[in-house]
Amino acid sequence: MAIEQENLPVYDERVNEILRGLTEGKTREELAERYEYSDYRSLDMYMRRRNFTWDRQRLNYVPAHSRLDGQDLDLLVSESSKAAQVISLFKKEGADAKTISKRLGFGDHRELAAYMKGKGYVWSADKSNYIKQMGVQQELTACNEGNDDTNEHAYSSLNTTMSELPGLAHFLPILEMLDRNRDRLVDLLTPASETGNIPRYVIPGVFVTKSVHMTNTLDQLVRDFSREKNVSQRDIFVVALVEFFRRYGYEREMETLLGQR
Repeated sequence: MAIEQENLPVYDERVNEILRGLTEGKTREELAERYEYSDYRSLDMYMRRRNFTWDRQRLNYVPAHSRLDGQDLDLLVSESSKAAQVISLFKKEGADAKTISKRLGFGDHRELAAYMKGKGYVWSADKSNYIKQMGVQQELTACNEGNDDTNEHAYSSLNTTMSELPGLAHFLPILEMLDRNRDRLVDLLTPASETGNIPRYVIPGVFVTKSVHMTNTLDQLVRDFSREKNVSQRDIFVVALVEFFRRYGYEREMETLLGQR
C-alpha cells in the first residue's frame, strides 16, 4: 500500500518540540499544560492532524503510517525497499529462501538473512517470514503493567543515596559526560522523519571527482539508502563526512567550513 502525500507526517516547529520534550522524559500532561491545552487528548488531536499516533511502547508519537494494525510488523517499510520486497515474496505460497535471494541480488540466503538483521528483522518460524525485532522496551512495558505495589517496591529500591552505593562514584565521569552531551543525545533519540530530516549541507568550494574503494556490500547499502530515502549518493557521503569530522576531532574546522557563505 503506497503512502499518499497527504498522509505523510508534518514536522512543524511544535511537533518537533513535542517529540523532543517526550524524548527528554516529559509527560503528555506536562506538554499539554505548556501549550495551554485542556488535557493530553487535545495534544493527541494536534498530533493526529499532523499524521502522528501515540506509541505506548516508545512513550512517544510516531508517524501514523508506520503502524500496521492487526499485523506483526510494527513499522511500515516503503514499498521500494528491499526489506519490503523480501517480506512480500516470503508471503507467497511455496516461497524459497534461495530463490528469493537470487531474485533480489543476494549471494545466498545467508547474505539475505544478514541484510534483514541489519534492517532490524528476525526470522519467525511461526509466520515463515521476517518480523520486526522488538526490543527490551516491550519487557519494560509488560513490567509496568503489573500491580501498583510491585511497581512501588521497584521504584523505592532505586531510591538510594550515593553513600549507600560507593561503587557508583566510579561512573560519575561517564554521567558527567552524558550530561555535557545531553542535547546531542536527545537529538539522536528524538523520533525523526523517515525521509525529510536528513540534513543538507552547503559546502563552499569547487566540485572534484574522487574515487574510493569499498566492499560491494557497503556499496549496496549506499544504493539502497539512496533509493529508499530519495537522497542522492553525493549527499549521503557529504553528510557522512561532516558527521565524521565533527565526531573525531575536526568539529571546529567543520563549523568554520560550514560558516563560510
